[in-house]
Amino acid sequence: MLFKIISIIGSMTFLSRILGYTRDFLIARIIGAGMISDAFFVAFKLPNLFRRLFAEGSMNSVFIPVVSGVSRKYGTKSADEFFSKVFSMLLVMLLILLIVVEIFMPLIINLIAPGFTNNNEKFFLTVNLSRLAFPFVLFVCLTSLMGAYLNTLNRFAAMALTPIILNLTMILVLLIFFGYENNKIYITNFLSLAVSFAGLIQLLWLIYNLKKNNVNLDLKIFHFSEFKDNKNVKKLITLLIPVVIGNGAYQLNLLIDMILASGLPDGSISYLYYADRINQLPLGVLGIAISTALLPILSKQIKNKQKNKGNESISNAIKIGLIFSIPACIGLFVLSHEIVSFLFLRGAFDSDDAMLTSSALKALSLGLPAFVMIKILVVPFFANEDTKTPIRISIVSMILNLILNIILIEKFLHVGLAIATSISAWVNVMLLFFLLISQKKIFFDPSIIKVLFKVLICSFLMAILVENLISTDIISFTEKHFSAKKNLSLLMTILFGSIAYILMIFISGIKEINFLKWKK
Repeated sequence: MLFKIISIIGSMTFLSRILGYTRDFLIARIIGAGMISDAFFVAFKLPNLFRRLFAEGSMNSVFIPVVSGVSRKYGTKSADEFFSKVFSMLLVMLLILLIVVEIFMPLIINLIAPGFTNNNEKFFLTVNLSRLAFPFVLFVCLTSLMGAYLNTLNRFAAMALTPIILNLTMILVLLIFFGYENNKIYITNFLSLAVSFAGLIQLLWLIYNLKKNNVNLDLKIFHFSEFKDNKNVKKLITLLIPVVIGNGAYQLNLLIDMILASGLPDGSISYLYYADRINQLPLGVLGIAISTALLPILSKQIKNKQKNKGNESISNAIKIGLIFSIPACIGLFVLSHEIVSFLFLRGAFDSDDAMLTSSALKALSLGLPAFVMIKILVVPFFANEDTKTPIRISIVSMILNLILNIILIEKFLHVGLAIATSISAWVNVMLLFFLLISQKKIFFDPSIIKVLFKVLICSFLMAILVENLISTDIISFTEKHFSAKKNLSLLMTILFGSIAYILMIFISGIKEINFLKWKK
């Protein structure tokens, strides 16, 4: 079941990431990396932070265990009523948040991008773009709650499809304005508005899927007494606040990076954004897919006191994460410049932009396995309704990230911010794993070490093969500009490296990568 769900969510997420690349490719091609792109990415980052915190983490982590308990004790009808109450409460809170943020947007931009205040044009452009894009928060948070409820019904595809809607909407706008590169501000205004419009479409899509699965959504906006007197609603609120921080350490670290990067030269925020988007492809497909699939399964196993099955589910998730994230990390590091050039070196995005982005990608790629493991290791805490431990670990991680940022930014500029993010992620993973074992939320499976050892060996052999292909000019990247020959060389290198890694995995006897099991 776990493998099947991961494959469904992973395939949807992979498609979304490919479309996301297409979107970012068009942004780089039309807008490039500079003042206007920095302003747009800050405006996009603000609602997108909420999306990643809620749609890819906190709402699932808190809502699913609570509503699963309601469904098990009182039945489906009571679960629908609880869902309706939470939805109504969230709608009211988000409407208030939206109004307040729209009014005080200049103050908020001053807080998250303080370096922009030195340039009035850049600052006010960011404010305007943020006001257009921020309504997305209202739609995406409601969408994520509906998606979480559908996940408890083993309906994963509907929610996994929502990022595709966002990407397609933005791509459509970029294609419409493809010939208007000389008016970049005009384009970014429509692009920011498209973000909010896509959120509305996502909301309508999930409402349709709720009706399709016979879920009764009954709005109770004016029945505040029902929120106050419901113990499960109180429990949800109590758990949600710390989880937003605990499950979003990576995103909050990136937000800190953006705050500091706002004081760096124009383009620094864009370099970090493009590098993060490349790093997010394996992170999204692996980390989010595995954690989303694992939580409902683990929650039910814990509720039914099936400790051995729960431990097996966690161990399998960790192994799958290691098998795919470590070679992805090494591949991104070795081929960072070639990958960035292949993806973005067009139009307004020049060779200097590619070099600066690839440096940030190298630093972020080193933390990729840690980012994936964080997504997995927080799940046992949330399934046990323990939100305090992850938030404490996240606070330690964020403090460390801030200290390292201050130390490294002076010498390494935006790359120093990426290095700090990766280091703090590894510290986060080590603390999570140590506390899971010490608190006996999981029992350590020795086979994880065996898998890790084999994966490391296979990954490094793959890296050596790739380096030899490049150094012996069997596959050459000597051309400094964008070309079909250079792109073909990169694709051949990735193909050879992937095939070599898969063969070595099979030879090493790692049973978790058995395609017959996946097929079954």
